[in-house]
Parts: sequence; C-alpha cells; structure tokens
Amino acid sequence: MMASTKIFAAEFVCGGGFRQRNVAAIPKPLRDEGTAMLKALSADLSALGEVIVPLDLRVDVELPPGVRAFPIDASLPLWSQWIAAAQDCDAAIIVAPEHSGALAQAVAMMRAGAVDPVMSSGDFLRIASDKWETARAFASQLVPHPPTFSIATIDSIDPNLANQWIMKPRDGVGSERFVITDDLEAAKAQLQADSVLQPYISGLPASISLIVSGTQMHLLPAVSQVIDPHTGEYLGGSGPLDQDLQRRATALATRAIEAMPPMAKGFIGIDLILGEDARDDCVVEINPRLTTSYVGLRHMVEGNLAEWILGQGTGPIRCKVSAGEVRWTPDGQVWHGSESLEVC
Repeated sequence: MMASTKIFAAEFVCGGGFRQRNVAAIPKPLRDEGTAMLKALSADLSALGEVIVPLDLRVDVELPPGVRAFPIDASLPLWSQWIAAAQDCDAAIIVAPEHSGALAQAVAMMRAGAVDPVMSSGDFLRIASDKWETARAFASQLVPHPPTFSIATIDSIDPNLANQWIMKPRDGVGSERFVITDDLEAAKAQLQADSVLQPYISGLPASISLIVSGTQMHLLPAVSQVIDPHTGEYLGGSGPLDQDLQRRATALATRAIEAMPPMAKGFIGIDLILGEDARDDCVVEINPRLTTSYVGLRHMVEGNLAEWILGQGTGPIRCKVSAGEVRWTPDGQVWHGSESLEVC
C-alpha cells in the first residue's frame, strides 16, 4: 500500500460513543479494551499509510506516532462526524459493540455517507450481533453450541441439563449484564425479552479469529481466554494453543462460518469452549468485528495483520511463536515469554 494512502480507524468508546455521558461512568472494561484495540490497530495501520482516528478527547489514550486525531464534538451527531473524518480516506475500519445495534448502525450510516468500511454486513452482521439468532442459525446447521433459551422457550428447559446457568443479553458485549447462577427458577423469572439463558458449559474458554477478504478466509492462531468464573469478565488471554487444540478450533470455526449467511468481511472473532475431547467442543458466539485478542495476535504472526484486513496481504498468515508464548491483559499489556512488549 502506498504511503499516501489515508485510512480511517474508529473505535466506539474512544471515538465518541459515550460523548454525552460522564467519562467516569463508562465501564472500565469497555474503556480498557477499546483503548487497547485502538492503539494496536492504529499502530499497525500507521505502517501502511496516514491514519485518522475520531477521538473523544476526554478518554485517556495516547495514539501511536503518525496517527492523527479527529476531535469529536459532544454537541453534534456522532455518525456525521465519523463520515466527515473518513470522507477522503481510501479505507475504513470500525470497532463498535453490538449492544443497542451500535455496530450495525455505524456500518449502515457510514455506507450511507459514501464510506465503505471493511466490515461484515447484511444478514451475517444481523445474526452475528444477536445471540438468539446465532443460536438458531447454528441449530439449523447442527453446529455444536450451548442449548439457548429465550423468554418464549424457557418452559421447555430440562432442569437436569446443568447445575449452573448463564443469563446474558442477546446483544451484549463482554460481561455486561452477565449472570451466572445455580438457581434456574430465579433465572427464568428474571429473564427478559432481550436476554437468553444457557447452561454453563465447562471446558477451556478459547477464541479463534479470521479475516475475510473477497473469497479468501485466513484463520489466525487460536488462543485461550481467561474468564472470571463468577462474573464472566474477560481478564486476558494467551496463545497460540497447541496443535491438537488448533485443529479442533479451526474445525469449529469453519463449521460456524459455513452456517452463517453472507456477508462476512474483515476481522471476525469466534468464541469457543474446548472440552476434554473434541466431542465436547462448542461455539459460543461470533463477534463480527475486531476483538481484544488482536493485541496478542499481532505479536504471534509474521507480517502486519492490518494488511490482511485491508485486503493487501498475500499468501497464508503464518504463526511465528510456540504454544503459549504470548499473553496479554484487557488493557493491552503484552508479554512474549518473560519479555514485556510495548502496549501498542
């Protein structure tokens, strides 16, 4: 990609998504992960061209050298400001939560403003953004997935299915409104129309990411996730997984993507549970956007991951480290073995 290329990179939390809310009221996990993803992505993109980032100046984020901030005005509509910042850019990437349709709205509004971000769209984005619709899609294609119940189907739950249950919003991000309980009846009574209920599935929390560009799908190294067993909060990750778990994660991811409708595009993350053997493996959900694993993945592979996201990478994406060598925290701190790497 030529040095004169201009690239728009927007992350919802840092980019003004909470511009009309007291910054101290923004949940810390959202701030930490949003900042970490923005710094890592914009650092990689800055090697490919000039990067423009919409920025809520109240959010404490130090952008990498060569990345230009576009200050967000809290008194003006957000999407029109993003469109203005991206208007003369050659490429655009958006990182936004599925909650309240923010991601789908951002993609739609940008495209309506003649900016075409490298993002999934159509039925893929709609279904991946809704845990109930994802569960239905997986069930129809026999993709291993935790049994999922809505307020309309809770009467069909077998109480012997599990000892613990997870209640979470259909469009939630991370541990937002995430409840783990052993009281099924209480969970059924509290379940809302915008939430789902699932049995707690034991195993190794993992994720595998992929980049879709045209007809090409590039699978990245599968990694483990550290999840608080009491709150469901994401505490970081490590990777890559060993070869056997890599094969199992890859097989699951392939089945999950094949079960989804078009149009997948750009970076996609898939959360998994890997059991004691492959028969117990299942897909938990699909994230149709950049995920926090990116901050670790970029140190595991050869080359610049942003090139593949923008459709500029050639050949396969190769892992350059051994199993478990890289680990990271939600705020973007990364270690390669015992060596601490730069946050961005």
